[in-house]
Amino acid sequence: MRSESLTDALRETLAVFDGSGEPRTTPEVAERLELGRRSAYARLERLAEQGCLETKKVGANARVWWQPSTGEVTEANSRGLEEVVARISDGFFAVDDEWRLTYLNEVHTSMFDETRSELLGERLWDVAPELVDTAFETAYREAMETQTATIVEAYFPPLEGWYRDIVHPSPSGLSIYFTDVTERKARERTLERYERIVETVGDGIYVLDGDDRFTFVNDAFVSMTGYGREELLGSSAEHVFGGEFEETWTDSDRSVAVLEEQLHGADGESFIVESRLSRLELEDGERGRVGVVRDVTDRVDYERELEHQREQLAAVTSIGGIANEIIHAIIGQPTRADIEDTVCENLANSNSYLFAWIGEIDTATQTVDLRTEAGVEGYLDETTISVDPDDDRSRGPTGRAFRFGEVQTTRDVDADPRYEPWRDYIEPYGVQSSAAIPITHEGAIYGVLNVYAERPYAFEGQEGRQITQLGEVIGHAIAAAERKQSLLSDDLVELEFQIRNVFAALGVSNETAGKITFDHTVPIGDDEFLVYGTATPDAVETVHDLAAAVDGETDVTVHSEATPPGFEIRMTDPPVLSVVASLSGYIDSASVENGDFRLTIHLAPSVDVHRVVDAVESAYPDAELRCHRQITRPRDDPRPVQRRLASELTNRQHAVLSAAYYAGFFEWPREKSAAELADSLDIAAPTFHQHLRKGERKVFDSLFSPPDEPEERS
Repeated sequence: MRSESLTDALRETLAVFDGSGEPRTTPEVAERLELGRRSAYARLERLAEQGCLETKKVGANARVWWQPSTGEVTEANSRGLEEVVARISDGFFAVDDEWRLTYLNEVHTSMFDETRSELLGERLWDVAPELVDTAFETAYREAMETQTATIVEAYFPPLEGWYRDIVHPSPSGLSIYFTDVTERKARERTLERYERIVETVGDGIYVLDGDDRFTFVNDAFVSMTGYGREELLGSSAEHVFGGEFEETWTDSDRSVAVLEEQLHGADGESFIVESRLSRLELEDGERGRVGVVRDVTDRVDYERELEHQREQLAAVTSIGGIANEIIHAIIGQPTRADIEDTVCENLANSNSYLFAWIGEIDTATQTVDLRTEAGVEGYLDETTISVDPDDDRSRGPTGRAFRFGEVQTTRDVDADPRYEPWRDYIEPYGVQSSAAIPITHEGAIYGVLNVYAERPYAFEGQEGRQITQLGEVIGHAIAAAERKQSLLSDDLVELEFQIRNVFAALGVSNETAGKITFDHTVPIGDDEFLVYGTATPDAVETVHDLAAAVDGETDVTVHSEATPPGFEIRMTDPPVLSVVASLSGYIDSASVENGDFRLTIHLAPSVDVHRVVDAVESAYPDAELRCHRQITRPRDDPRPVQRRLASELTNRQHAVLSAAYYAGFFEWPREKSAAELADSLDIAAPTFHQHLRKGERKVFDSLFSPPDEPEERS
């Protein structure tokens, strides 16, 4: 030991070792002294530097300390014991094994009326009877009997204060070092009151030392983290706040910082907390921090929900405007390609969506081909989407939309397992949600519109309902454009089928040599059609038999009084008519003569012919495709005006006028009344008259309006 005197703090620390030579760890010393670990470590280091302690590193980060042998310490003490003891600012005294005072310093002497010389040799219990029956007497006697060092802290009424005694036994007696801790006790009581307040607060509270290790945590913080108090004390703040904790605090140059950060619980789950951090001056000049933590998960979730609702409201408002723009923009577009381009461009140019594309099925490979895209370039170049149910790549939204004909939405791309084959591919686009919308009309799927957003849960509620309605709007527009194209175009695709002995093919026993002609087909919606035709008198009964043999529900009305007899067949979901109508084609001619059925269909050049062929062959396995050719209407085509008029009429107006004409509504006397026609068309009589008048006006306008000033009427 160096000759210079030790401070009171160092003497107190050295007393923990009681000369036994037994090694102690830093946490043990800190606990005995009721200090922080860093403060205890600093004292131990200084004692080691002065030769009072020996130390050794054990394990990766631990260290033990011990006092040199008693002989060494006694020799060191003998050189300056008087000087050291004289400088002690607190009390110190020694007694022999018979409790006689053998030494006492001035501090201890000042507690008595006698002088130091008068006290030496007196029994402790005689000169200080106030110690009898106190915690101090109990501790002294136990130390003497067990020869074990101890520390006792208790209130001493005669001096009206709290004292802390460190008792060191030896075979010859006791050495007792005592300190007045009344002020410290007062501080502790104050601290205890604060701690009780702290523990009643619902927020988590913690204190960190200079190394960002927990030195205090309240019950709320313990409960919040799920760790035990002992697990937290001494551990790094990064343990629960993550590696960004120090960086976040350092970036704030304020004395008090309010941060939102992730707190990682013992169960592995994380949640958002609001942490208020303040700098804190600790003992020995060390600077730490005190933090107050509040779980704000509910508040953050609420704010996110509000933000999501605001985004959805903005998107709903936006999509409403976009939908109106799209509807107005696609009306009158001459081709399907123009319609599809317009739709994708309007969606991609909005603030609500990232990009959009439309795909169709390649029947040869059962994969999806790109028709058009906007807001992105070459989206399908490096990936494949299938519609084959046995292919994993068909289980995404687009494949399912094609296979089931229903809208497929993805609320969160990152969490949706259907996106697994494309997750890495789509990640750079920043997509969070998507919608795959079948483009349909009259049961036919033209393709699938895909729309992508950088918001999760974008296609829900009103926004989802509005955008999914686009599929039907686009399908209707495409059907109208292709119908107009098939009516006005000079170029057509003609398919001619023949079924020999159609009666046997359909299982009809009533054969006839007469002739049945199917003159006109009127689609009336919901996959229902009115078919008008004529039959020779000997074939009238066969009309009933043939209608009954066709797949789907039929209802036949025969006007036998007409010459030749006419008929009306109401058909529900007839396979061939449904497919032809969905592709905006039409039956050019159809007849049964001498038992053979001949059917000629006209389609626009852009239509998928295979769908019609498949539908005919599926409905009539004995059908033969006699002709598949590209034709050009002859210059002397007798029906250009009719085709032009038909293209100007809406579908409903065309259906009403056609039904009225072929049902004899314009004959006199009328063969069918307006009420009967309205019933056939499944509409109210006023609605029938409304469409009839508007359709008639368009016909008359085309006939009588001046060529240079055409009058436009709806």
